[in-house]
Amino acid sequence: MNIHRTLPAEFIIEASELFSDAFEDKFRYFFGSKSAIQQMMPSLINRDQVIAVVSGKNELVGIAGYSYKERHMVVLNMKAMMKKYGLIKGLYKILQLGIYFPNEVPLTYIYVDAITVKAEYRGKGISRLLFQELEKVAFENGVKHLQLDVSVDNQQAINAYENIGFHEMTSSTLSHGTAQKIGIRRVSRMLKTLNY
Repeated sequence: MNIHRTLPAEFIIEASELFSDAFEDKFRYFFGSKSAIQQMMPSLINRDQVIAVVSGKNELVGIAGYSYKERHMVVLNMKAMMKKYGLIKGLYKILQLGIYFPNEVPLTYIYVDAITVKAEYRGKGISRLLFQELEKVAFENGVKHLQLDVSVDNQQAINAYENIGFHEMTSSTLSHGTAQKIGIRRVSRMLKTLNY
């Protein structure tokens, strides 16, 4: 397996498909169908904020998107949104995305925006490779914490995160309106303190 600190350009479509497979429910309200999410993501993904694992057969098998300081995995590309949805609807969607997914990350954390592995490669240590690389990024930037949010209903993911050293900081219930839009009713905020 090869690890890339920046998502190679030739994998942007595959990364968009992986992302839409994993987060379809979360983004359906904003973009519509799964195919619409797949169409929009190539213009929204900041490749510099995506770690990629590529197999020996040159197949993208997993990605981890993260935010640090003012750099984020998803960039709200106004031009792309207006091209796809028109001026008024495009601006409205950008406003909505900014409300529901604000990019306010404490500088002392690396925030894991998204992590997903291709179905046939799950259980083979790909997530662990991605998190190890995120820890290297943290170390190189003098950061001592990784942080992420996960639905409390996703117990499998919570268990996996706990197994690699994350613990729950807080748990919060989302408003009814937000829960309906992004398909999540309660969120667990998890933290991993890194020891160098």
